[in-house]
Amino acid sequence: MSPKVPKAYLEARRAEILQAVYKCFMEKGFHNTTMQDIYDATNLSPGAVYNYFSSKEDIVVAAVKEFSNQSLIPLASLISENPDESFIKYFQFLFSAIRQNDITKSFSVLLDFYSEATRNSSIREATIKFMNAIGVKLVGPVKRKQRAGLFNSRLDPLSIAHVMAGMVFASAIHKMIEPDFDMENFGHVCEAMITGAFSTPPTKRLRTNQPKPKRRPAEKGDQK
Repeated sequence: MSPKVPKAYLEARRAEILQAVYKCFMEKGFHNTTMQDIYDATNLSPGAVYNYFSSKEDIVVAAVKEFSNQSLIPLASLISENPDESFIKYFQFLFSAIRQNDITKSFSVLLDFYSEATRNSSIREATIKFMNAIGVKLVGPVKRKQRAGLFNSRLDPLSIAHVMAGMVFASAIHKMIEPDFDMENFGHVCEAMITGAFSTPPTKRLRTNQPKPKRRPAEKGDQK
C-alpha cells in the first residue's frame, strides 16, 4: 500500500501547476496555449498533470477561482482598515497597480476567460462567481454610505458596487491596449464620482413673484 500524500503537499503542487499555467496564458493567450505547453511549463508528464486537473477546462476554472481569491485579498484588507475610505483606497491601490502595468497582463487573461465563458457553462459559472464576489465585498461599505446620505439610497447597493468594479476593469482594458492612457486623470474622475464632486449643479435663474411693470399709454405730448 502506497503512503498517503499529505494534503498540504498536494495543494502546494497544485498551486505550482496553476502558476505555471497562468504564465503560459499571459504569454500565449488562453486559446493558443496547448496542453503540451502546460506539460513543458510545469516540467510534468501528462499523467502527473491529470492527477490534479482532468482537462484544460478544469485548469481554466481553477485559474479563474485562484484569480478571484487573489483579487479579494487586497480588497478585504482595504475595507477592514477604514470602511469610510475603503472606496478611495480601493481605487488608488488598483489604479496604481494598473499604471505600473502590474496587473494589466492578468486582465488580458481574464478577458480570455470572459470570452470563453460565453460558450462554456463551467467557465461561465466560475466567472460569474468571481464578478459577484467583488460586488458583495463592496456592498457593505456602499450601504454605510447610503445610510450616511453620501450615496443615493434609492439605488441598488449591489449595482453600485458592480459599477465601481466595472470602472476599474475598464481602466485596465484601456491601459492594456493603449500604454499611454492617462490613468491619473481617469482616477481623478472615478474619485469625483465617489465623493459626489462629479456633477456640477446647474445654474438656476432667479425667479421673482413681482409683476412686470405695465407700459403707460402714450400721451399727446409724447414725442413720436
